[in-house]
Amino acid sequence: MSWLLLITLVPVQQAAAQMAGISPEVIGLPIDKILISGNEDTQERWVLKWTDLSPGQVISIPLLKRARQELLDTDLFRTVGFQAERFEDGELTLHILLEERKSWLLLPRLNRNADGDVKTGIRLRMYNLRGADQTLEALVQREEEHTGDDSEEFRIYYKLPLFAKPYDLEWRLSQVVENTEVEDFDNIETIDRITMSVSRDWHIEGLSLPLTVGTGITVEELGLDRPYPESIEAREAGQYNRLHLQLILDDLHSERYRRYGSYYSITVARGFEWLDSDYESNIFEFEALGFRPLNRYDNINYRLNVAVSNDSPFDYLNYSIGGGSSIRGLESFDDRGDARFFINLEYVFAYKKHPGMQHSLFLDFGNVYDDFDDIDLSDLRYTVGTGFRWKIESFVKTDLFLDFGYDIEAKTGKLYGGTSLPF
Repeated sequence: MSWLLLITLVPVQQAAAQMAGISPEVIGLPIDKILISGNEDTQERWVLKWTDLSPGQVISIPLLKRARQELLDTDLFRTVGFQAERFEDGELTLHILLEERKSWLLLPRLNRNADGDVKTGIRLRMYNLRGADQTLEALVQREEEHTGDDSEEFRIYYKLPLFAKPYDLEWRLSQVVENTEVEDFDNIETIDRITMSVSRDWHIEGLSLPLTVGTGITVEELGLDRPYPESIEAREAGQYNRLHLQLILDDLHSERYRRYGSYYSITVARGFEWLDSDYESNIFEFEALGFRPLNRYDNINYRLNVAVSNDSPFDYLNYSIGGGSSIRGLESFDDRGDARFFINLEYVFAYKKHPGMQHSLFLDFGNVYDDFDDIDLSDLRYTVGTGFRWKIESFVKTDLFLDFGYDIEAKTGKLYGGTSLPF
């Protein structure tokens, strides 16, 4: 029986090796040297970091499949392949063959809703700066409302990840400047935020995935150019400096045209006076994402979001619903509260001849509430809709989408478009 099993397994292993792009004869041999090609922008040390490959490891199909998937999950590469070269002296060189995506995108922004509000602007997205997975995003935008009010917004975000096994260290810096005219009062708000976080993967018996445990500190300040008149209800200037703890189970992966797997996160944050915070607000947030392939072309996707806070920072309700990133079909910031619950369900099917182009049918439902005690799951808003997606392979994290959501209760619809999928 054993020899029959061996005869059966050998062709399977040969086929798998050929799919991985290497000769079956090198399976089981140690790697002596690693060469990387096609990484015109990405630093070599980052490629080795993501693949976790090093000389001395024994070549196996699972080892190469995992390394390939880790590189694809960064979304920085269009294709990833391997070749093995064995010399007469027995030395084995593993070649990692990469094809990078374009890592920057400059786009004009133009949006008009049914009420006649118009947004115009320009957005810059740059990934993998210095070939080290750094991210820079900048937005300049002007909004003219149908009421005659207008606002200007400048937003900049910079992410600097640093890695030192077994820990991950990450810095996030952002600034938002909003110039809004409210009842003939010209208001300028500036929000500065710096976050430093440290995380580590813990392998726990009984869990197929590592549990990522992260903690960090955020320093956030909201400044007003001049105080609001007493007749206008608005945010208060101040600081919300907080510590946070996050638990993550991340099993999301990328294929050429879609994602698959699941993601779960729990975040708890609290502001402290001894951190010079003006608010001792507690925040709890839970999110679950799932992408389930039905076949080669179709997916069922879902997202669940639950968030609760108290003692609202800056005396401004923390959460909202509406818009393309929560419940599609409701006006952006349709309602606000200190507790939120919503679910997105989506069926996505691709066109077989052009799998990068996809169509979606979705159902969104949820609501916001004044606080945790007011949560009522019988009081929900429901929307349905359809959308179009186009995965642009040449650019990092760029999916053109156009969604139409219909509010069942109000019998009104909203149209959304952009370059990043809602989830």
